[in-house]
Amino acid sequence: MNMIQCIDTMNILFFTHPFPNYVPDLLLHGLRKIFGPSVVDYPRKDCIYEGILEGAVQHGPHRFSLFTQDNGEIDREDIRRKIHTGHFRYIFCDIRAIDSLKRQVLQWPSGLVLIDGEDIPVRIPPGPYVVCCRETDGSDFSIPLPMALPEELFRWISSFDEAQKIYSVGFLGVASHGERKAFVEALAGRYPDALLSTTVIPSPDNPTPTGRLGRDDYYSKMQQCRVVLSLRGLGYDTLRFWENAACKAVHVAQSMPLYIPGDFVHGEHLFRFSSISQLVRIIDNILEGRMGSDGTVQRARHHLLSHHLTTKRAEYLLQKLNTIFGT
Repeated sequence: MNMIQCIDTMNILFFTHPFPNYVPDLLLHGLRKIFGPSVVDYPRKDCIYEGILEGAVQHGPHRFSLFTQDNGEIDREDIRRKIHTGHFRYIFCDIRAIDSLKRQVLQWPSGLVLIDGEDIPVRIPPGPYVVCCRETDGSDFSIPLPMALPEELFRWISSFDEAQKIYSVGFLGVASHGERKAFVEALAGRYPDALLSTTVIPSPDNPTPTGRLGRDDYYSKMQQCRVVLSLRGLGYDTLRFWENAACKAVHVAQSMPLYIPGDFVHGEHLFRFSSISQLVRIIDNILEGRMGSDGTVQRARHHLLSHHLTTKRAEYLLQKLNTIFGT
C-alpha cells in the first residue's frame, strides 16, 4: 500500500488564477477527487465550477462541471493564519497566481510547490520551493508535470465507442499556420476520406470560431476515425494527446522532447512520428492492416487508466513531494 492509500485526507491549499489553465486545473481536479474539500482552491476559481476548460466552453445540454459545487464545504476563511500555523501539508501555486500568494505570506511557507503549466517554461529562480513544469525533459531540476485526463472525460469519450468508423484519420483543431498546417495539408491531399477541419484560435472577441465543435460533437466525430492524430500546439503537451489516448482508434502522435512519467510506448500503445514522410508511412501501414490493431487500442486505454488519469497524476506528484519534503 503506497503513501497516498494510507491517507484519508490531507489539507492542501491551491492558489489559483481566475483564467482557465490546463495543468494546474487538472492537477487540482485530481487532488480534489482524492481528498475532497480538504483541498482548498483559493481564491475560489469560479470557471472550474462553470464547466470551463482552457480554450473551450462546453455548450448545450452536455455542458457539465468536472468539479462538484462545494456548497460551503470548502473552507476559504482565515487563509493567512492557516498558512503560518502549518495547517496545510502542501501549498500549490499556479505560477500565474504568484502575486496572490505573496499577498498572504511574509516569507515562502514550507511545503510550497510552484506549478508552471505554460507553453514556454517560465524562468523561476531557485528558492525554498519545488517547481513542477509541463514543458520539460526533466533536465532542469523541475518535477515534470504533464497534463492528464479526468475520468469524467474518459467516460464521455468512451460513450461513443460503438460509432461507425467512416473516416480514415482525424484531426479537428487550430492549424492556421506553421508545422501543424503543413501536416494537415499533406494528409488532406492523400486521404480523401480523412476528417480534417481547422479553425482559428478562440479569443475573448470570438470564443467559438466558425467550425469549432462543442465537446460532445467533437468526441463523437473523433470516435468515427480509425486513426486519431496528435500534433503539438503552442507547447508540445496538449489535452488532445490525452483525449486521443482514450479514443477507440489507433493513436498517432508527433514526437515530444518531454519527460512523461509512465510514458506510452511506441509500437505498443501508439505510434510516434517526426516528419511528414514518417507520418504518412505510419498511417498507410495502419490503414492497410500492417500496423496497429484492436490490441494496440486496448493497451493504450488500459495504460491511460492505469497511469494518466488526473488522480494518477496527483498521486505521482504527491509521492515525489513526500520524497522531497518527507512525511
